[in-house]
Amino acid sequence: MSSGTVRPELLRFILVGALNTLATTVFYWGLLAVGLSPASSFAAAFVSGIGLAWWMNGRFTFATRPQRASLALYPLVYLPSWAVGQWLLAGLIGLGLAAWLAGPLASLLVVPFSFGLNRLFFRGRRQGASSGAEVRQPPPVTPFSDADS
Repeated sequence: MSSGTVRPELLRFILVGALNTLATTVFYWGLLAVGLSPASSFAAAFVSGIGLAWWMNGRFTFATRPQRASLALYPLVYLPSWAVGQWLLAGLIGLGLAAWLAGPLASLLVVPFSFGLNRLFFRGRRQGASSGAEVRQPPPVTPFSDADS
């Protein structure tokens, strides 16, 4: 994995994350306003952002064409991030931070961890490795290709 590839991807991931976080934060605040608990509001907002993140990270951040079937697996990428975020949320509230601020801060703090998981999902362990996020077609076989040997 070259640092030349990671830096632009990380910057795009941060931009996508900022847009997604803005949208899910507004949703989180709305749920708090109607009386849901901070933990339930955080969970609902987190889940609502998964579909948007799947599409934006697949298409924009990692420049792949994610297949709809991979959307079913994509929440598994965010499950560890969600667990860490819930732990951070509880800790921040326990330290006396207001719930309206603790949710967005917890989301921000899991960004590096989430980037690593997303990169693994969309790119695989090696640069260009197939991870199931996109369908790759094999190269065509020609009469004089290596496939004959």
